[in-house]
Parts: sequence; C-alpha cells; structure tokens
Amino acid sequence: MIYDEAGGMRFFTSLVTSGSLTACARKLQTSPATISRHLSRLESRIGTQLILRNTRHFGLSENGRIYYERALEILAAIDGLEEEISSNMHIARGVIGIGAPVELGRRVIAPFLEGFSAENPDLLVNLALASEGFYDTSDSLDVVLRLGVPDSPDAIVTRLASTVRVLCASPEYLAKRLPPISPGDLLKHDCLCLRRNKTMELMNRWLIGNTIKTEIITVEPRLSSTHAEIIHDWALSGQGIAYKLLSDVYQDLEQGRLVRIFPDLQGEKIDLYAVLPNKKYTQASVRAFLKDIKPFIKGSGFF
Repeated sequence: MIYDEAGGMRFFTSLVTSGSLTACARKLQTSPATISRHLSRLESRIGTQLILRNTRHFGLSENGRIYYERALEILAAIDGLEEEISSNMHIARGVIGIGAPVELGRRVIAPFLEGFSAENPDLLVNLALASEGFYDTSDSLDVVLRLGVPDSPDAIVTRLASTVRVLCASPEYLAKRLPPISPGDLLKHDCLCLRRNKTMELMNRWLIGNTIKTEIITVEPRLSSTHAEIIHDWALSGQGIAYKLLSDVYQDLEQGRLVRIFPDLQGEKIDLYAVLPNKKYTQASVRAFLKDIKPFIKGSGFF
C-alpha cells in the first residue's frame, strides 16, 4: 500500500491546531473515533507516540512537537513548489495572504476580494487587518497594502493609487453649529482626531489648502481614538468634524450621510502601496491580485 506522507502531515497539523480529537472531527466533518484511528495508524507507522491524551489532557509529546514543526516546514515547501509551478502556467492557485489597514480593508478590499475569489476558484484568500496596516514579512503575508511610504528596504514596493484627506461632518452637526467659513474656524468646532496606536501620539495637525495656499491648523479634539473607524462612526453620529481619507468616506459623501467642508480645498495626499517580499513577486496569485485591484480601487475614492 502506498502511504500518503503529505496527507498524513496535513492531518496531524490540522489535529494539533484544532486542539482536540472532537474539534478536529468537527472541522473535518467526521467522527472522533475516525480521527483517533487515523492518529493511531500514524503513530504506529512512525513508531512513537505523538499526542499525549487522556480525558483531561491533549498535548504534544516531545517527538510530536518535532514532527509537527518539521511537518509545517515540509508542507510550506510543498505548497511553495506547487505555487511556483502554477506561476509558470499563469494559474492563480494555492493560498494568498493579504494585509491591509482596518477601514480600507473592510470598506474596499473585502468587497473586492468577493469578486476576485469568484474569478479565481482555485485560490484560497486570507485577509488580515491591523489598525494602521503595519506588518512585516514574518506575518506570512504575500501582499501588504499600506497607506504612506513603506519603510521596508528589502521589499518590492508598488504604488497602486492615491487619495486625499478631506474635512467632513454630518448634516446634523452642521445644522446645530455655524459651518466654518475659513480653516481657522476649525478651532471653534468639535474636532475628531486619530491617535497613533501604542504611542498615543495625537494626529491633530490638519493640512488644508489648494495649489495657491496651504495652511496647517492644529486642533484640540473633543474626542480622539486610535481606531479610524471609530472616528468615522463619531462623524456619522454628529459628534464633530473629522479629517478623513476620501477613500473611507466617499460613499457617505455621495449619499449625503456626510458633508464635505471646504469642497474646493483638500488635505494631504496619501499614496496606497502594495508591499511584497521579494520571493513572492513572481507568484501568479500575487500578479493576478495586483492586476485586478488597480482598476477596482479607482472607483473607491482613489485616483
């Protein structure tokens, strides 16, 4: 009988990540007894106990830990080989991991991935979101979308598009307060500001202007948060004026839930980049993602 080594490794890694025979059985849509038999056959073939298990405990033996760690490395190599071969065939398949800032990921990238996944049925797509979109190559991602210039010297960086920051508030807020006539009037209003994650640095220097004149207004926020979506929600609920990326609020502006303040002026320009580790650049899945995302985001508050 021919034994499927890779299949045995995939079964074992799935069992370990599930945390129990019952959870693994549920995940693989089979019975705990079947999972137990598979494990016993694997341990018998290898000649050592891999899982220490009783009614109260489920954990790796020392040999089980070694087998698990090496299995992950071998399976990653197999998947990488398949991806490399499929790249030569120009077929997007395997797994692609994409990282993005939370609000951009929710409002733009997630809807895009619905259609992208349908058009590439052999590709498994994972989306990871972080408050400011900061990741590194150790996060096992193939593409990281980042607003602002990346600082990864060994990565391949592709500029996808640009957007700008705009001042906006809800109609309800502007109905109860006199709208600002000039940028300096912002100092008389309730402002909503971002803070940088971890450092809590206040991002309250708002640049606003045009090709002729630009001002930087330092506001004192009534409310602030490290989360861009909370600022967005506060603006929608009438809590004050926000300095938001056009790509985050363009739908609200079009549908009247938010009103743009100083529509003839704009804030700082922000570029959207795709950051790729060198080894991922030739993957067919990555190339397909970059090709399709560019035209999509042009209709999402980018230019």
